[in-house]
Amino acid sequence: MTHAAVLQRGRVQILAASLVLWGLGCYGQAEDAPLGRMKADRVLFLGNSICLVPPGPNWPNNWGLTASALDKDYVHLLAKAIEARTGNKLRLVATDPAVKNPDGSIVTGNANIVNIADIFERQYATYSAARLQQQIDWKPDVVVLQFGENIPPQTFDAVVFKKSLKQLVADFQNSGNANIFMTGYILGSNAVVDDVKRQVCAEDKTHRVFVDLSRVWPDPATHGEFGHPNDKGMAMVADLLFRAMAAHSTSEPPR
Repeated sequence: MTHAAVLQRGRVQILAASLVLWGLGCYGQAEDAPLGRMKADRVLFLGNSICLVPPGPNWPNNWGLTASALDKDYVHLLAKAIEARTGNKLRLVATDPAVKNPDGSIVTGNANIVNIADIFERQYATYSAARLQQQIDWKPDVVVLQFGENIPPQTFDAVVFKKSLKQLVADFQNSGNANIFMTGYILGSNAVVDDVKRQVCAEDKTHRVFVDLSRVWPDPATHGEFGHPNDKGMAMVADLLFRAMAAHSTSEPPR
């Protein structure tokens, strides 16, 4: 074989090998696509004390009550699961409890882990987008909306609650077409509130998913201090949320 023929054969072999590697690379990228058809680069966590509670006399931490460590609350467990699937490192910034508004409420700032007990949960009747404007302007791809346990039962108005909840969800969908994962009660149960949540989610199944977490609290092994989930409970919440995200991201959009 001539020297030119050897060189030509070498070029062909290199090209073939390159095509194989390129093909494997493309296959890997397809398998690792961010949560299927759902983009998940910016994830926003809006919840109550199960999501995030600032330090206090009996709680020195700034994460979900009552996880034993920062990486044991459902927010960080869920973020880790998303990162493992997508290969993207998520931004996680909790609100700084030292920064407060004149009325004593915590400033949300540019945080994407926000306790909305006094922003929406207890104050749903007077909800305004201005309370979460920086989070709305951030245009999250995914919003985890976990709340309900602090809604005052004595004054609950299902009509007003539904109207405000629809507005909250619309604020994020209009800003960035976010996918909303709205949980049911974790501590105890409230069928009326959960039913309203289901109704709001059913209005747009392409972008809204109701996540039933009613199986968490009946298990005594999930109970921690202050009547909140312990590490096992947090892990169950994170697992159920991730399963809902994975199923939604691989399902066909409703016609």
